[in-house]
Amino acid sequence: MLYAYGRHHSVLTSSSSSSFHDQEQESSHSNHRLYRYNHEPVSSNLLSRDISSILILLFFLFLLVISLSQILVVHTSRYGTNFSAMQKVQEELKQMDESMEALLRNNVLPIDKWRLLFQIQTYLYRFELLFDTFNNQTKTNITIKQLLKPLLNKSDELLLQENNSNHLMNNIKNVQNRLVALTDDDEYYQWKNREIKNNYTNNNYNKRKRNYCQEEPRYLRGRYLDENSTFPNVSLYEIETNYTNVRSGGQWSPSHCIARHRDIFDRKKNSVAIIIPYRDRFEHLVTLLYYLHPILQRQELDYKIYVSEQTGNGTYNKAVLMNAAFIYGLSEYDFQCFVFHDVDLIPEDDRNMYSCPIFPRHMSVAVDEMNYKLTYEELIGGVFNIRPDHFLTVNGYSNLYWGWGAEDDDLYYRLKELSIKVIRPPATIARYKMLAHTKRVPSIWNKRAKLLYSAAKRYTWDGVSSARYNLTSAIAYPLFTHLLIDVGVPPPGFS
Repeated sequence: MLYAYGRHHSVLTSSSSSSFHDQEQESSHSNHRLYRYNHEPVSSNLLSRDISSILILLFFLFLLVISLSQILVVHTSRYGTNFSAMQKVQEELKQMDESMEALLRNNVLPIDKWRLLFQIQTYLYRFELLFDTFNNQTKTNITIKQLLKPLLNKSDELLLQENNSNHLMNNIKNVQNRLVALTDDDEYYQWKNREIKNNYTNNNYNKRKRNYCQEEPRYLRGRYLDENSTFPNVSLYEIETNYTNVRSGGQWSPSHCIARHRDIFDRKKNSVAIIIPYRDRFEHLVTLLYYLHPILQRQELDYKIYVSEQTGNGTYNKAVLMNAAFIYGLSEYDFQCFVFHDVDLIPEDDRNMYSCPIFPRHMSVAVDEMNYKLTYEELIGGVFNIRPDHFLTVNGYSNLYWGWGAEDDDLYYRLKELSIKVIRPPATIARYKMLAHTKRVPSIWNKRAKLLYSAAKRYTWDGVSSARYNLTSAIAYPLFTHLLIDVGVPPPGFS
C-alpha cells in the first residue's frame, strides 16, 4: 500500500509539474507576443542621452567633411598649376629643339673653317707691324699684294664652298674687301711702315736692356684677406688716382722686366686678357678693380682688363658676352691666355697666379659662400683661365644658355669630350670671397639639363663661331676697356 501510494504520489507530482511547465511556457509565449506589440513610449532619459551622442558625431563628421574639402581644393589647385607648368615646359622644350635645328641649318660654319676665317680677321688688325718686321728681317722688296695673295685665294675657296650661307658670305666678303684695301694703296703703307719701323726699333732697343721677370715674382704678399675682412668703400676716381701707371683701356706691363709665362717651355711674352661679364653691378666692379689691379701688378703680368656689359633689361646671356669680348680682345692683341672673371669674386691670396697655364686652370676652387669647398667636379665657373687655342678648339662658350647658370658646366663637358685636362691650384691658395648680392633666378632645370646632355655633340656648331651680337660701343677708360654688347632676344623656347 505504501508502495502504491508513493508511486501514485509520484505520478501526480510529475503530472502536476508538467502541467505547470506547460502553463509557464504558454505564459511566456503570451508575454513575448505582448512585448512585440507593445507601443509604450521610450524613457525620456534614454532619448536625451542618444541625442547628445548623435550631435557630437554629426559635429565631427562636419569637421571631417570640411577638412577633406579643403585638402581636395588645395591639392586640385596645386596639381592643376603643376600640370599647366609641365605642359608649358614641354612646349618650350619642343620649341628649343626646333630652334636648335633652325640654328644648325641657318648659316652655321664648320668650326675648322671658322677658325681659319677668324685667324684671317684677327691678323688683319696687326698686319702692318708683321709686314714691316718681315721686310726688316729678310731685306726683300716683297709687296703686300704678294703676301696677301694666299689669303685671298683661301677666302675665295671658302666663298665657293659655302655659297648658300648669307651670314658666312658677308663675313668672307668683308675680309676680302679689307684685304683688297690693303693692296690698293702701297704708298700709304710704305710711309706708315717707315713710321712703325722707327717705333718698333726703339721699343726693341729698350726691351733688349731688360731681362725676363723672375719665375717667382718678388712682391707677392700671400693671403691678404680672411673670413673677417671687410671691403673698403672707394670710388672709381680714387682708384684711378692711385694707379696712374695703368695705361688707357686698363693695360699694364712691368717696366723693370719683361713679363713671361711660368711655363718653362714657352718663353713668349706673358700677355693676359681679363674678361669680366657684367650688368648692373657697378659697386662690385669698383671693388674688384680695387683689388685686381694691384694683384696683377705684383704678379708682374702684362695684362689688359675688358668689361663686357649687356645692354637693356632683356634676358641675360653671360656666354655671348664672354664670346664677344674674346673675339674683340684677340683681334686687338696676341694674348696668350684669357681669364673669365665673375664680378663678385675677390681673390684672397695673390699667390693664385693669373699667368697663362699649359692646361685650362679653374682658379676659384674655394669660395667662402660654398664653405671654401669645391661643390662638384664639373664646376669651372667663377674664375677660369684658358689659352686661345684651347678656347677655339672647344668653340668657346655655348650661346644657348639664356638666363643664369650652366654655361660653365657646358664648357667643362666640351673640354672633357676633347680630352683637354682642367687643372686647379691648391684650395689653400685658390680662395675667393663673394660679394653680397641678390641671387638671380636660375633658368628652368629641364632646359639646362637638356642642353648639358648634348654639350659634347653641340660644340662643333654652337659657340664663339656662331655668336650673334652687336657691339654697340668700345670705350677705353683709365682702368678698363668697356664693351657694350647687344645680345638680341632669345630664340623660341629659350626665354
